[in-house]
Amino acid sequence: MKSLPELAAEAAQFFRGEAGFHRLFCEMKKKYESLGRIGGTISLANFTKEEKEAIAAFFGKEMTRVSLQAFAKQLDKTRFAGVSLEELLVHYFGEPLVANKERREAEQQEKAAFFQRLIAAYPSGAEWLTAALEHPNEYRLLHQAYVQQRDELYASICTVCEALRQLPEKGTYERLPLFAQKVTGDPHAFDLHTFQGKLFLSALEFYSRKKYQLSSVEEVNELLQSFGILREDILNFVTCAGILAETKEGIHPVFSAACETNMALNVPLREIVALTRAYPAKGNAVFVVENAGVFSELLDEAMPLVSTNGQLNLATLLLLDLLVESGAHLYYSGDFDPEGLKMADRLAGRYGENLSLWHFTCEDYFASMPSVSLSEERLAKLQSVSSPKLQPVKQEIERCKKAGYQEAILPVLRKDIEKEKANLKMKIDIDIHDTKNALPSEE
Repeated sequence: MKSLPELAAEAAQFFRGEAGFHRLFCEMKKKYESLGRIGGTISLANFTKEEKEAIAAFFGKEMTRVSLQAFAKQLDKTRFAGVSLEELLVHYFGEPLVANKERREAEQQEKAAFFQRLIAAYPSGAEWLTAALEHPNEYRLLHQAYVQQRDELYASICTVCEALRQLPEKGTYERLPLFAQKVTGDPHAFDLHTFQGKLFLSALEFYSRKKYQLSSVEEVNELLQSFGILREDILNFVTCAGILAETKEGIHPVFSAACETNMALNVPLREIVALTRAYPAKGNAVFVVENAGVFSELLDEAMPLVSTNGQLNLATLLLLDLLVESGAHLYYSGDFDPEGLKMADRLAGRYGENLSLWHFTCEDYFASMPSVSLSEERLAKLQSVSSPKLQPVKQEIERCKKAGYQEAILPVLRKDIEKEKANLKMKIDIDIHDTKNALPSEE
């Protein structure tokens, strides 16, 4: 007499030879995984004629739906009596039946063990990995990689955690390729388009305690710089004039000479990160403009100026940070287009009351004679502009669907700078007069 396992194997072999049953068995397996037990029914509405005929022959009548319990009872009436449907399905598919709930729990336990091994091995990344394990929706890159490329993920996390351990000491800087070479022996190990580079940014963003837009080159540069890593420190530069600066050694001679001769400077990030202080050479106002051409036109006024050259790169932001820290007040003027308003919005959010939006009213917008049509794609960028002071002009641009440019309002910008210049001269003259009057008269 055959044992039950032998009989179950024979039953599985029999049904494998009956092509009309395969689809039904697949559906019964899915039903078991869903319910965690033998139960439920399967509709035959989408089964083929041949499949329905095979099932009808088994039951001795035509069927529109098949109950798993009914199939089990009918199986007990065949020569395979004593074989449960669950045993039959196990032998048919050659693997244990696991309910979805049990499978998910097992998978979660396995994933937790994967991350716990890394957490125990690398204290430098433990907090980041714990957060990633507890908040999968916020760390989809890691969890997708766990499913798709687990071995690569493990190796990359090990490398990133080692990088976190070897971050530059506070107040010092290393260039990204040289840092990667030091940590891994490969200067391209943390190239930002690579999986490992993206993991590195994820970890840095977590430990920064801030949110960065990692699709933005400049925000990525800012994130790296906050941990003492420079991605590009020569071609990332700021254009300025009328600005004095200091390093640990004292007043920077190049900034001083440029102020004396009213020369514009293109200062690379390499030099900006070495500054301890920056401040206007005269007065308290620094005029910041978006476009280099406008900067050049205003340069003859010999007043403190900064040009963003159409983008808020890291060198520019760090110089503006230093100026604000010194007590300077920024006046920012840019283009009346989505990109210009987004830059103005970002600066307003970063510097708050230390920055004034300079000629960003609706009147200024119309004075710029807007004539360049804006696509819907570009107009959509305005949705992220949140500064209350920019809302009126934002709405006019959305209504008109036209862009205006800073160059068209150059005369009023120059007039403001001339007025500030005259006020400074008047103040200096008054101070000199007061000083003379305060001196003792000759007898």
